[in-house]
Amino acid sequence: MKKKYETSVYYYTHFIESFIADTVHLNVLEKYAYLTLIWEAHRKRGVISSKSLESLQRRNKEIPIEVYNSVIFEFWDVDEDGNYSNSKITSDMNVTKLHKERSKKGADTTNFKKMVNSDKRLDELRQLNKMMPSTNNKRIAEAEGLVKYCKKLQEDKRFTFERIKQIIKSFDGRGNSYYPALSVIFNDTDGKFWKVAQEPTSEDKLEYVSKAEKWLTENNYNWSNLTERNDLIKQHYKEETVWKQTQK
Repeated sequence: MKKKYETSVYYYTHFIESFIADTVHLNVLEKYAYLTLIWEAHRKRGVISSKSLESLQRRNKEIPIEVYNSVIFEFWDVDEDGNYSNSKITSDMNVTKLHKERSKKGADTTNFKKMVNSDKRLDELRQLNKMMPSTNNKRIAEAEGLVKYCKKLQEDKRFTFERIKQIIKSFDGRGNSYYPALSVIFNDTDGKFWKVAQEPTSEDKLEYVSKAEKWLTENNYNWSNLTERNDLIKQHYKEETVWKQTQK
């Protein structure tokens, strides 16, 4: 029996106005890096693996890796396996029937199973339970909670272990009756907790700037005014976030 090969992607729909609007703030190298990522995503049916990304960077040596990292951070999503995707490209490929819909669903299911069976996720849930009062059903059963916890992690980027820890800590010192059940925090149907963006405190802002300034000074970065300093701080945190994502 002959092996069936998937149809190669030789074209894609390039929305010029959308591209111009999305990249107006980018320099020439960043724009070209963005284009090569778009092309690679279409070649790979919507998803770029970490291996494909490394190959792309080797083929385009004139584009520094830092430029690729910056563009990926702004426009691309990365999953726990280090695969990169872009919602606009996925949408366009779905319209043209060229996206690997089944493969993606299978990958999502596989990733979810890995999360549920992960010692790391179980440990995180146990830490969250331990932070909650043991009375009045504030904690959640591990079997049920682990499934809910992992599902939320997969569904919404705003839902993170650190975010839920911050929410629980915000009830410290107010008495057990002020703590919502952990299951309520997970569901957050009214947008009271992790679905709502939290305004950083003045202490958070000070720590954010102080840490970045220390790093910039240690690495011999110089600035002549606040605007330059702020741009360097933003770039530092952007690169740090991208680096953390690549280590997963």
